[in-house]
Amino acid sequence: MKKTRTLPARLIPMEAILLVALVWLLTINRTEWIINFGILQADRYILLCWIAWGALTVALHVGVLIGSLKRKKHADAMPMKLTFAPDKVLAPDEIRRELQRFQADRPQLHDLLEQGIDQLDNVTRKKDKMSEILQRNDVSLLSQASGALSSAEQTLCRKLVLVLNRALLCDPDEENVHRREAVYAEHARAMQVFLTENEDILNRCETLLTETVRYVEEKKAGRDSMDLQVMTDVIHSLANDGIRMDTH
Repeated sequence: MKKTRTLPARLIPMEAILLVALVWLLTINRTEWIINFGILQADRYILLCWIAWGALTVALHVGVLIGSLKRKKHADAMPMKLTFAPDKVLAPDEIRRELQRFQADRPQLHDLLEQGIDQLDNVTRKKDKMSEILQRNDVSLLSQASGALSSAEQTLCRKLVLVLNRALLCDPDEENVHRREAVYAEHARAMQVFLTENEDILNRCETLLTETVRYVEEKKAGRDSMDLQVMTDVIHSLANDGIRMDTH
């Protein structure tokens, strides 16, 4: 469904007032004004009324436009709300932007957050490789391998949400240096645990890609005796991976 844009609440009454003023200008009786003010003064007053209406129209519309742009800028600047609820598909690009935003606000965590960004890039490259393998080879099992990579990407994203949660708790405005450093150290350790778990997922994704290519090679060579246990085990582990909360 196409998203509709709502008009600013003040726009309709503003347009109504301007329309009423326009109707009044169009219905000015010049003869009566001449009788009341004289020809020169009447024409001058009528011209000033039109100029005032034009200036007011431009000023009001510019004001509404500026207000809309400010509201949009404020809305864009608000942090995104991310969740790792199992029924919600996370967008890697949104998580990447959040990681970059926290990098700017918390430079002490730059390297850890950069590792998260690299992990997102890594799994994207692996998905691209799997897509190319799918395009080159028509083998039924490959769709399951591709689905496992998508599941792995979602698990990576959910763990990176946990990383973002920890980064949020690292307050850059904390004035007590010792407390700030202690808080940063505590949450940095937890972040590293989640990132290390993601590295394990990426290693399994690499194994899956290797086993997928081996499977294709065996199929093309006409050999069906290949042991698929490693491949199927990796597929199942990636598809069923979850969040482990033990960070000690």
